Amino acid sequence: MSNRLVIEKISSIEALCEVATSEDMALVESFGSEVRRREVLAWRTVVRRELGDKVQISYDDYGAPQVDTPDTYISVSHSKEWVAVLFSDRECAIDIESVERNFRNVATRYLSAEEQALAEKFDLYAELWCAKEALYKYYKKGNLDLVRDISIVEYDGGNSNFRALILGGTPIVVNLCRQNGVVIATIGC
Repeated sequence: MSNRLVIEKISSIEALCEVATSEDMALVESFGSEVRRREVLAWRTVVRRELGDKVQISYDDYGAPQVDTPDTYISVSHSKEWVAVLFSDRECAIDIESVERNFRNVATRYLSAEEQALAEKFDLYAELWCAKEALYKYYKKGNLDLVRDISIVEYDGGNSNFRALILGGTPIVVNLCRQNGVVIATIGC
């Protein structure tokens, strides 16, 4: 499988329910929030459309979605009106966020002093948030402090990416893009 990224507007709850499997409907039945039901049905609909209706979707020990298709990894994200699903033949991660969200107000919760300076210099608050969220998903073990354990060590504006470290380990490239009013950060794509 080659890498594939699907980003699309989230359909109405009615449209999503029409194409959802009984398994997906049973999963979201207990959700109190219609927004949450739409988000989950949206990404599961994308996965089934891309991999087939028979694909089994489950969750790992840390809550990350996975599929039973050999050599296929997925990562999912959603933000208000958009859903994003990254398919890859290796570990991968994605995060998507609206550029309208104010990440500056919570910067101390996810950025070190050096990262805050970078965010201020290049107006990268949303990109840094998405990068950190994607890195958290990529780690797949939970219990990471976004400030202390995940470090953005370099910004390459020409190639629209960050070089980052998780717990001081091997450098990881986080690719960035902006489109349709959202920021998208991907790893392994």
